[in-house]
Amino acid sequence: MIRRLQRRISLLVTGVLILVSVGIVLSIYAFNNQNIIRQVESALEVLTENRGIRPALPMRPDDHAMEDGIRGGGNQHTPPPKPDGTAEDENADGFRNESANGRAPDGRGGERFRRERILSGAEVASLSNYYTMTLDESGQIRSWDSDRAELYSQETLQAFADRVLQEGSTSGRIGDQFYQLMDQEDGTRLLVVLDARLEMAAGQRVLRVTALVAAIACLALSLGAWFLIRRMIRPVEETFEKQQQFVRDASHELKTPLAVISANADVLAKEIGENEYLGYIRSEVRRTDSLVRNLLTLARMDRGTMDGEMRETNLSEAVTGVLLPFESTVFEAGKTLETEIRENVRCRANEAMIQQLTVILLSNALKYSDEGGKISVRLEKKGRGAELRVENTGKGIAQEDLDRIFDRFYRTDASRNSETGGEGLGLAIARSITEIHHGKIRAESTPGKNAAFIVTLP
Repeated sequence: MIRRLQRRISLLVTGVLILVSVGIVLSIYAFNNQNIIRQVESALEVLTENRGIRPALPMRPDDHAMEDGIRGGGNQHTPPPKPDGTAEDENADGFRNESANGRAPDGRGGERFRRERILSGAEVASLSNYYTMTLDESGQIRSWDSDRAELYSQETLQAFADRVLQEGSTSGRIGDQFYQLMDQEDGTRLLVVLDARLEMAAGQRVLRVTALVAAIACLALSLGAWFLIRRMIRPVEETFEKQQQFVRDASHELKTPLAVISANADVLAKEIGENEYLGYIRSEVRRTDSLVRNLLTLARMDRGTMDGEMRETNLSEAVTGVLLPFESTVFEAGKTLETEIRENVRCRANEAMIQQLTVILLSNALKYSDEGGKISVRLEKKGRGAELRVENTGKGIAQEDLDRIFDRFYRTDASRNSETGGEGLGLAIARSITEIHHGKIRAESTPGKNAAFIVTLP
């Protein structure tokens, strides 16, 4: 029992750790993915506003000086500004219009490399491949440009443009490519596309790394929790074992004096004859002997030991073997026994325990059925397993007692006041037998009408 409790707690803690780890990983991935999408959309907006050209801030004076030094072989000078006060290749917004290859005209018919400080939106755009297409009125590509022209072909771009036109939207996303479509003054349309495959692939790598880290952390925490739970439960296990040892020892010690008392009562009955006091002695000896035997049975089940072993068992024959001698007992009590036993119902079980379980349920039904009542027993196949149902008419079981009816020594008020009340261990043994077989037992009742116990075996 303690071992089973330890396994359940360990599995519960491991399950919680897994759920928390999965939640953290998915949260990180979702946040990272949304951040990438937000940055990509911001970059696309900057590119669209700049007509598909990557913008940059004007160079600082020291950058101009460095450029002049490179062009003039060390002769540094600052080019004169234009009359309107702007640099020679700046636009009205303070941006430099540059070609996709990162070069700009130097005003002398050649090209020069530039050092540039990128805007926040352009900084994001610099991380992605992007391309622009000019489409005519029929949707055909008139011209296109890209900073990574080797990655694309005319046919690929035309197919993408056709899909964008089919979408009928001026902005959106197709796969990992984000686009914006705008009309131009000359009647053509400009399609700016930012290819975010690199960013999405980076997001996937982040997901894999975080998942791996979370798995390692979850495994380490699960092992730590297992050792901690084991240390915490060890005192409980020792106490439970001592309790079980006490029950076993006390039960064995009680068997001898009970046998002596029973023998002396028989001797007295022969010498002085039968009387009510000897009857009381014998009745209490039988009740106490039954209690001792039940305690020993529960102690043995708690330790996981049993008589015999699990094997393929014909439940129909096992239950029928109990019902045949029980019919006479029911008849003498003035009650009716109805049976419905399907043939060849089989499962892996301990036959002796199944018969003990059946006896407990039948005895309980006979004890608490009303005068002239009816007891019904039904055994049938249930999926790949079997279901045993024992039902009796009578007062039934109160709803508040249904959850506790299988607890040890628990008896309802009605059974405590009844002359037929037992010690409250029968149904506890029935539950232990069911759990040993990895099955389930439950009680159903309609107060004032009937009560039923249903055992499901896999």
